[in-house]
Amino acid sequence: MPAWFDWPYIPRELEAPLSEPGPSGRAEVIIGPRQVGKSTMLQKLVEGRRHIILTGEDEDDLAILSDPRSYLKLTEEYPYLIIDEAQFIPGIGRVIKRIVDNNRSGSRIFVTGSSSLDLAGGLKESAAGRFNSYQLWPFSLQELAGHSSWIEVKCSMDERLIYGSMPAVVNDPRHAEEYLLDISDAVLYKDIFKLAEMRRPTELTKLVKYLALNIGSVVRYGTMASELGIQNKTIERYIDLLEACCILRVVPSLSRNPQSEIKLGKKIYFYDNGIRNALIRNFSPLPARTDSGALWENLFFTERLKLHAFRRDGTEIFFWRTRTQHEVDFLEAQNGKVAAFECKSSPKTKTTSIRAFERAYPDTPVTIATPGNVDELFA
Repeated sequence: MPAWFDWPYIPRELEAPLSEPGPSGRAEVIIGPRQVGKSTMLQKLVEGRRHIILTGEDEDDLAILSDPRSYLKLTEEYPYLIIDEAQFIPGIGRVIKRIVDNNRSGSRIFVTGSSSLDLAGGLKESAAGRFNSYQLWPFSLQELAGHSSWIEVKCSMDERLIYGSMPAVVNDPRHAEEYLLDISDAVLYKDIFKLAEMRRPTELTKLVKYLALNIGSVVRYGTMASELGIQNKTIERYIDLLEACCILRVVPSLSRNPQSEIKLGKKIYFYDNGIRNALIRNFSPLPARTDSGALWENLFFTERLKLHAFRRDGTEIFFWRTRTQHEVDFLEAQNGKVAAFECKSSPKTKTTSIRAFERAYPDTPVTIATPGNVDELFA
């Protein structure tokens, strides 16, 4: 497999807001899954400028970050300070607070983590008001189109549905399966095992595979507990950890009419299709699959998530389902307004579920989302 530094650099949308200093010298905190390019993006941002990089996975760097006098001195010497893999730094919230409060030279402070830093170091509690938080995911279709074109993106949709859009996959597609299997086996659970007390790791891996096989389906924790032989509270805790560590996302239902719409039950989606397919060991082409609809639904969700995360517009995503089994895949709620989306492999006439939804919400038309109109959906 070619070395990552031989790959062409694909610009990230997040570079623009990170290029300008934030208000009052705040630290810039970037959270995202492992190996999505957080470090590469920051290295590109500080290229040719005096900087220093410390990582929470290096013992010498951890020693520096445990001594306020040592790390505060760095802001006097370097205009750019990058703290990588910060989830492994004890008390990272207090470290950021001290750095920002004592940053008299106006150095830019960047912090990355592959899990919620609150999980590790109480970031919101200790460093409130001293950082701006951003999210970085695998390449968005918008980023790929900016590097090439929407025509090329549409032509490669089968690859994105099966192999996802992790940087290593996009840059070296010949070794996509090898890379995805390696990361799903060796890297995916690293933060959870390190940051949380994990007494039964086999339970976690069994749960993750179950969830991967049921993307887009309504799941209930009690049902999973019975089927998997895992306690309900344990399942809730594991899913919270998986979400905090940027592996999957839980989507709740939108229920404004308890008599006809379900409130219980959730849907689970993975942040990358390739990771999901690696977990179930299935990279078969779309014509040979029975889950192609679920793959498109998962990709649609992650792309809308990236879009709203970049815009920082506060949009919440739900699904809608009635007690009579009518269902619409996604509802996006923002400032009291709701937009509805139904994922299909190709445009079709309205289904009974869409008609039922439009009767219940006559002011909210349903957009049919297909792989053929990705430029309209995500541009």
